[in-house]
Formats: sequence, structure tokens, C-alpha cells
Amino acid sequence: MSIVLLSILSMLSAFMQYVRNDYQPLDNQYAVFKGEHTGAADERGVRTNADLSMVAAFMGEDSMALKTLAFAVHTHKAVRKRPCLDGRYWGSVSAKDHQWESSLWAMSVAYSAYFQWQRLPDSLKTDIYHLLKAECNYELERDIPTGYIGDTKAEENGWEVDVLAATLGLFPDDPLASQWFQRMRAFAVNSYSHPTDALDTTVIDPDYDATRVCDLYKGPNLYPDWTLQNHDFFHTSYQNVVIQELGEAALALRLFQGKRQRWTSRALLHNCDKVTENVLNWLTLPDGEQAMPNGNDWSLFLYDQVTSYATMACMQRNADALYFERQCLKRIAQRQQTTDDGSFLLRPDVGARRMGVQAHRLLMTEMMHRLWPTEGMSPTRWTDFERRYHGSKLFPCQQIVRTLTPRCFACFSFSKGKKSYTGYLAPIHDDMTDNLVIPYRQYNTGNIIGYYQPTTGKPNARLVGEPTIDIKGDYFIVKATLAENDSSIVRRFTLRSRADGLEYSDNVKMKTADRLKDYTGLLAISTDEFTGRNHQVDFQPGLTRIDNQLTVQSDSRVNAQWTKETIENSIRSKRLAPYVAGKPQTRHHIIYRID
Repeated sequence: MSIVLLSILSMLSAFMQYVRNDYQPLDNQYAVFKGEHTGAADERGVRTNADLSMVAAFMGEDSMALKTLAFAVHTHKAVRKRPCLDGRYWGSVSAKDHQWESSLWAMSVAYSAYFQWQRLPDSLKTDIYHLLKAECNYELERDIPTGYIGDTKAEENGWEVDVLAATLGLFPDDPLASQWFQRMRAFAVNSYSHPTDALDTTVIDPDYDATRVCDLYKGPNLYPDWTLQNHDFFHTSYQNVVIQELGEAALALRLFQGKRQRWTSRALLHNCDKVTENVLNWLTLPDGEQAMPNGNDWSLFLYDQVTSYATMACMQRNADALYFERQCLKRIAQRQQTTDDGSFLLRPDVGARRMGVQAHRLLMTEMMHRLWPTEGMSPTRWTDFERRYHGSKLFPCQQIVRTLTPRCFACFSFSKGKKSYTGYLAPIHDDMTDNLVIPYRQYNTGNIIGYYQPTTGKPNARLVGEPTIDIKGDYFIVKATLAENDSSIVRRFTLRSRADGLEYSDNVKMKTADRLKDYTGLLAISTDEFTGRNHQVDFQPGLTRIDNQLTVQSDSRVNAQWTKETIENSIRSKRLAPYVAGKPQTRHHIIYRID
């Protein structure tokens, strides 16, 4: 057995302590896994139960797996043998009666059923068929959505592919199978759908029919520069998760059908390589983490792209992905070691649901390596990867610029959706045992430029005009003007990337006299059990040194002290300073230098 398989199985084995503690029997026939809304007919109940049931089945916990699967199946709208604990049923059965994300949960139900299929009573197998058939027939009735501004449908279309693939895999001879197959391909093409697909005459599956990419294309879910937005902003978790979803669909077809592969399609990895090459690789760090220029809206340092890496490594034989997958697995294991019950992270944002999602990803990664072994492949070396992706790159549709040098990664973003202006800086070194710098936003500004706290009112900032973002060789220069604190402040700033970090300077003009707490040059530092609770922080006039890896150097007028709080809000606070109305002053010149 390969090192990758042994590593994942070890993590899942340790995680079973958490799973057993989370298990809640209901009666002789049913049980659920507890969560934010235990046993309820929503994401907080169904998704948690389905994912953990799948993990229990995979790990051979027969009783837990069977009873939680029975609860998931019998509470579906197509079966209705008992209600959820909130008195409702879950799932999608028609265009008039559907539920957001239910196909994603149904896919986990299908995997749970597959892992224990030989032990299931015939009556439960029939109920599973009715559940999956209803979810797939809903996909035949509905429109395939597109749209890339603010709220892409890429991720949602990806999980529709999953339930169609899983159902085809379990029931390949169904009379409706050919219709499900056609719909699966259409959803797959319209997951990472790009404007160029409209003219792509590539025949997708020449051994099956003459359908071309352009025949299935409905509209773009990606911007022209291959980026996407979800929840009104860009971040790499949403950017990469479609690869995971399409990979899990391909896995279901291969795994569930066994040796007789009636249904298979090249559409299932549509544009995954182009998104990787044009976006994700430019934002990937040596530990496998992918930088989030605008922050994230869930727990940090999940390394949740591990299954996307596995998809590219196993199915596309991508050596870069193989390297980063191994890095992610190391870090997930290290984070699991900070807990005493096998859970994958302390203080998760959504409790058992986050645990289930993380275990789900590891399980899928393990299965991909079983079906598409990578023992004959050699992973990329970081130095070779850095040589190919060094220097600066602009993502014009997102107003994000980044640079990579042998010493650091840095980026800056002007997010239109969130109307936020944030930077990100991370050291580059061999083992990446501590990812010190994280995306952090207070109000609507964040790392690097910071904010002002007025004595009255609320801090805020808005962009005046358009920023200028110039690429100068390997480096970038950003210039912008912000009106802040209800337009009582005008700040003109310049941010330059350097071989060893970032250099920030500004000119501030007050329209009204006030006394402000000055948090300019804010920099959030990770301080928790995973990244390290104790970082040595020394302050000297004009110099702040952190753990001998990150140096903040500013002019002597900026009097700073550091306070270490939680992972999301460890901030640098400054003295209360008077600002004179109408008098322009060059207030700050700060160098963030990686030693």
C-alpha cells in the first residue's frame, strides 16, 4: 500500500473517535450524526449526517453506517418513510419541489450506499433507487444556470454532475440512463464554462456521439481571465472546488460500474487544466495552501483543495498537483494532531459539518489513488515550480495582482463585490512549518494598508476613481485613492512589491479635525495551536521583527505595539494621534521585509 493511502487511512482511523462521539442512536432502526441542526432537513442536518455516514461505511463501522444511511434515505421527499427531526423532508423531486444543494448530499448518500451495498436489505436498495432517480429527474426538468458576476454557478453545477454520475454508476441500465448521461455532460461543460467554449468544436466523446463542447455550452461561469466569484468575491477555495466535484463524479462512474464501464465521458474534467494553469498555480504556496487575496468565509488552513490536487494528479497525471497534494496531506495530519479526539481542526466554524466535509475530501482522495495509482510518477520540486511561476501576474477581471520571489509571495486585491482593499504576504522557505501571515480584513480594508478608528462614527473606505496596477518586470506597483470614514479622510497610497516583501507609503488629508486611532499598516499574524501560539516579537524604534522571518520596518514616527489575540484578529495597534483638518501630510512609509 502506498504512503499516500497509509497516511489517509491513518488520519481517518484517528477521526473515527470523533465520529463515534458524534453518533446519536434514535431507535432500533435509525440514528443520526449530530450537528448544528441535528437530524434536520437542511444543510446543517442532512449534509453532516450523509458525509459522516459515508465515512463510517468506508471505515467498516457497519451499525453506525446502516442506521444513519436508513435515516438519510427514509427522510427524503421521494421515500417519506419518516420525517426528519424537524418534521420536514429533504431533497429535490421536481422543478416545483426542489432544495438547494440536495444533489450534493444525495451524492454522499450514494457513496455510503455503495460502500455497504452487499449488506443492505433489498427494500433499502429500492428506496435508494427512488431517492437518486428523483434527484436526477429533477435535473432533467430544470434549466442549467450560468452567470459569473458575483455569484457563479460553477460550484452548484459541479455538484449536479455528482449526483447524475453516482446514479449512473449504481444503476447503469436504467431506462433513463442515457438522458441522465446527456444531462451530466451538459452540467459538466457548464461548470467551468468559459466564453471560448462557445466556439469550441471539440467532439467530447467520439466513441459515443458527435456532441461538441459548443453544443452543450449555455453561457460563462468564468470570467475571461479564468477567475470566478462566489458570495460576491474571489477566493481560491471556490475557484478550485469544481475540480474536486468533477473528479468525484469521474470517480463514481469508475468505482460504481466496476469492470463494465458503460458510461464514461471526457466532459467530466472540462477546463480543469486551464483553470489550474491560468489561475490556481499562480496563487499556490509551497505548503499546498492557495492564497486568498480577499480572505475566506470559513475556517482557515483547511487545505481543502487536497481532492482537487488528487483529481489532477491521479486523473490528469499532473506532477505539480502530486507535489502539492502531498504537502496538503502533511499539513492536514499536523493540524489533526492539535486535537485530542481525532477531529481535523480546533474550533471549526460549523462544527461537525466541517469535520464531515474534511473527512469526505480525504476519503475521496484515498479512493482516487486506489483507482489511479501514482507510484510511477515523480512530483514536481518547488524550485522548478517557482521558476515557472515567478514574477508578477495581474488578474484583470478581479483587480488582483500577485508576485512570487524565492523569498516571498505577495498580492493585493481591489474587490468590487465586497468593496474591500486587502493585501497578503507570506514567507517562502523550505519546510513551510509556519504560515505566519493570513488574509485579514477589519471593516473593509485589511492586511498591509489597515484602517483608521475615529472617536465617533464607524471606519469605512471607498475607492475614488480607478486604481492603477502596473507590472514592472517581476514586480508590481499599485496606486489608489481611498475616501475613508464617511469621506472625512482622503488617503492616496502606493504599494510596491520587492524581492523581499512589500513597501507601502501614503499621503493623508483630513477634511475635518479629529483624533484617530491609527491602524495603518495592519498585519494579521497567525497565533493558534497549529501555526504556533508563541512567536517572538521584538519592537525597536522603526523596526518590528517577528520570529526572525518577517520584519516590519517603518519610519520612527509610527509608534507601534503588538497584541496577539485569535487567529483572525491578531492585530498591530497604534497610539491615538491628532490629525489637522486640511493639511496634507505624508503619514507613513512602511517596509514589510521577509528575512
